[in-house]
Amino acid sequence: MISSVELNNEELLQQFEDCTLNPSLFTHEVLLKLTWILINKYGLKEAIVKNCELKEQYYIKALKSKKFNIALTKAYTEILYHFMQKSTTKDFDKLLREFPRLKYNFKDLVRTHYGYDILKEHRKEVPPSFNPILFTF
Repeated sequence: MISSVELNNEELLQQFEDCTLNPSLFTHEVLLKLTWILINKYGLKEAIVKNCELKEQYYIKALKSKKFNIALTKAYTEILYHFMQKSTTKDFDKLLREFPRLKYNFKDLVRTHYGYDILKEHRKEVPPSFNPILFTF
């Protein structure tokens, strides 16, 4: 089996978009990298929308689940963007080395970002017709 490290950015994004990324590769670090790719490709606002759309489809098609956390997906994007703005590197691995909290202490970053535990508050089943543009926080 191929690992996420062996995939270049385009391959990783394509497999995620096609919902062909092996679920065993669906890790926190891969989610951060996918979010990083989306931010670099589309900018923050569009990356939030794309991340929600792609994750919803991946959950439904690849994971066979209707559950994902919309607020957490938005937080992934906003928090990562914040750290990208603080850094001078354009390399994902260097960014994680510069800010290891992204990799090892993300739950606390999310709690700090929102001021409460969104993992409990916003987890719900999402209808297939979910439109992230209409979702407000």
